[in-house]
Amino acid sequence: MAITPAQKAAAEQQQWNAARDASPQVRLVAGPGTGKSKTIEKRVAHVLNAGATPQNVYVISFTVAASTELRKRITAYCANQPCAQAAVAVRVSTMHSLALRILRSANLLATLYPANPAVLDDWERRHVYDIELANSLGCTPGRAAEIRAAHDAAWQTLNPNFINQAAITPVEVQGFNVFHPARTNLYCCVLPGEVIYRCVEAIRMGQIQPAQLPTIEHLIVDEFQDLNACDQEFVRYLANRGAVLFVAGDDDQSIYSFRHADPTGLVQFTTAYSHSSTHVLTDCFRSTPQILGPATQMISVNPNRIPKNLVSLYHNAAPPVGGSLCVWSFPSEQDEARAIAASCQELINAGMAGQEDGILVLISDRGLQLQLIAQELGNLGLPYDPPPGEALTDVDPIRAVYSALRIARDIGTGEPDYVAHRALLGLLSGVGPGTARAVADACVANNQNFHDLFYLAAPPPWLPTRSANAVIRVTAMIQAVSTWNLADTLTNRAGDVAQLLGMVFQGSAQAANHIATWNALAGALPGDMTLQELLSFFEADNDADRRSILDSVNQRLGAAQTPPPTFVQQKRIRILTMHGAKGLSGKVVFIPSLEQGIMPSFRALQAAGLVIEQRRLFYVSVTRAMAACIITHAAQHTGPSAFRLQQRPTVMLPRSQYLNEMNVPSVNRNGGLTPAEAAQIVADVNNL
Repeated sequence: MAITPAQKAAAEQQQWNAARDASPQVRLVAGPGTGKSKTIEKRVAHVLNAGATPQNVYVISFTVAASTELRKRITAYCANQPCAQAAVAVRVSTMHSLALRILRSANLLATLYPANPAVLDDWERRHVYDIELANSLGCTPGRAAEIRAAHDAAWQTLNPNFINQAAITPVEVQGFNVFHPARTNLYCCVLPGEVIYRCVEAIRMGQIQPAQLPTIEHLIVDEFQDLNACDQEFVRYLANRGAVLFVAGDDDQSIYSFRHADPTGLVQFTTAYSHSSTHVLTDCFRSTPQILGPATQMISVNPNRIPKNLVSLYHNAAPPVGGSLCVWSFPSEQDEARAIAASCQELINAGMAGQEDGILVLISDRGLQLQLIAQELGNLGLPYDPPPGEALTDVDPIRAVYSALRIARDIGTGEPDYVAHRALLGLLSGVGPGTARAVADACVANNQNFHDLFYLAAPPPWLPTRSANAVIRVTAMIQAVSTWNLADTLTNRAGDVAQLLGMVFQGSAQAANHIATWNALAGALPGDMTLQELLSFFEADNDADRRSILDSVNQRLGAAQTPPPTFVQQKRIRILTMHGAKGLSGKVVFIPSLEQGIMPSFRALQAAGLVIEQRRLFYVSVTRAMAACIITHAAQHTGPSAFRLQQRPTVMLPRSQYLNEMNVPSVNRNGGLTPAEAAQIVADVNNL
């Protein structure tokens, strides 16, 4: 590694200064690649070694995957320290999980739901909630989704005016307020923005007594710039009870306004917490100077940001690594895509064979860019992973298997999963939204618990015949699933799963195709994978997490063999969305379509706030790059992409304003990297 021990020690001293700060509130501002997660690891180790009760140390991250990764990192970092055993007891979770725990401890969940509620995932919101809300209001599912999203936004922003974002009428508000409490109680579920809002409201209204809140000595909040107003209020309530608050983030990397993330919470932290201190990490371990410099110049255009003076450690490394940032201009998008694919080939030929996953292609509009780039990579026979698209469990047969596994877990643990039963009911062939709603309405009218309905010896007489037949079918499937154990292997149960799918899609013209879809997936998975591992595989947020689970399964299976086999996995070029690349890095990063109208998009150009956010998104994308960042743009778009952009057969676009802000001129190109250029980049890669 080119970074010297002296440089590393100086950078780590910045991290330790923040980790050991004894102020009641600490703000850590950490730019890309400066060691935010490492500082959190140090902070946990420091407070534990100083005597904090591990069960009273709470670390909050943004997603389940992020909190799981953070827990692993904390445990690994503390493994060789006095706090090694204590670190295992530190509470690392999402904010949703903590809010649910508080509501549960105050016995408020029992007053709202028959069991622990599940947060509806995207498929469940679209195929259960929105469809039933539409049926109730007499509108389309699309309109129901707008009404639901408007209420969710009002909760997350603590601003009731967000109800008006889609011109929601008073009648629609009233209809939602009638539908929502009854249905979420019936199906024991909540919407994503609802959990923390309910907790904040309960604390504000005095429904939760101080003694019912967890004892928190240290509260550490990661990615603070991604919190919305309700999240920030939740943190404030907890911190005001005496917890030492440590928040970490970077306002320049706030890219989730569609989730109502509010970076001003980080920017104005010292105003909200007048006794707080601030630490700014300035030493970048990731990006080389030629990448970091233009990116920093561009992001400085944004208003109301925390000033930073980031420095690439590679500038004074031994040997120094300058890296490269290029802006290439092409006549057409086809020429652009071919050049990117050819460049990937040259990089592999020059020495990145076996490091293909170090090459990232970051796209801002998958509908516009993905097919063309994937086609050109495929034409050269290059291995690549596309960005996550439709979730694995969005496909009907896989959703049916996923629901069945959740019901098996329900039976095994005694923790009811109402939504899984409703999902399976709605997936039955011949059972439409009307029948599913009829079952639900009948349960409400007759004071019947929805979950228990499927475990009765016979359907109640008040169920209409069509509804009763649907319930009988689900009950038969539950009886079949009741023989499963989540410790069973896929090989042992694959046939039973196929038989279950035959029951779900009985009489459907697509039944054979659905079973074939399952068989194809099952055939691609390790036969000795357990059903619990398969359930975790389905619950993973993205393809990367699913691959991680498969790696763990293969390692477990390999460790059981003597001698353990050596797994050699094909490294693949990664195509990612700009949002999906956050938190990742690549040795070489390609960013195509940097044209005005694409990045920033035509939609963003109608609102200054969106131009500011997309500038942050581009900044995040550029700073994923370590050795080289190649940014491209095309003058002409034709065919489907032109119609997607402006409903015209041909569209001419200038280069993005963001490139002008970086002050890097474009170079006209007819092709990709030359062998000499690729060799220079690989030399830089090898010196990282």
